[in-house]
Amino acid sequence: MDEARQRVGTTSNCAQSALLVPVPEAEPLVGAWRAVHDPSARTGVPAHVTLVVPWIPPEQIKQEHLEELEDLVGGEEAFDYSLDRVCWFGDRVLWLSPTPAGPFKRLTSVLADRFETPPWQGEFPEVVPHLTVGLAGHAGGSSLSDAAEDLASKLPVNCRADEVDVICGDGTNWETVRRVFLKGE
Repeated sequence: MDEARQRVGTTSNCAQSALLVPVPEAEPLVGAWRAVHDPSARTGVPAHVTLVVPWIPPEQIKQEHLEELEDLVGGEEAFDYSLDRVCWFGDRVLWLSPTPAGPFKRLTSVLADRFETPPWQGEFPEVVPHLTVGLAGHAGGSSLSDAAEDLASKLPVNCRADEVDVICGDGTNWETVRRVFLKGE
């Protein structure tokens, strides 16, 4: 396997961290598709909705950052949502849409503002909460269109956002380094 193929674990192919909401309820539905079509799934990233990536460089994350994250996230209410639509970014990225999207946008805004880490380094003009299923060009035998058709027939999936995870990637693999829980009822 060539070096470029090995280093698909992080967006920039270097060490970085991210803040995400894991979506374990979706794993039975999207797990097999992500394993084929989403390189991050093969490097330890669970089904999720990203809030901020990149966050703080892993080597610069301090206990104070984690405590501040816990204070911010711990004050936010856990919420229910559903993955109810299959969507595309162009013809290259297949994703599932969470409804309502507002709570994800709010968390992203609060976290990005507080830590001065704009999502995707400000690359996109609008934050669109989503669960990535796959990227064109990463398939082994099946197509993203097949995935889209299969998933559309199995939606909606009811979910609960009750935690924000800090994950860190070294350019090859990701691991969850902290779970921070949202406020329950």
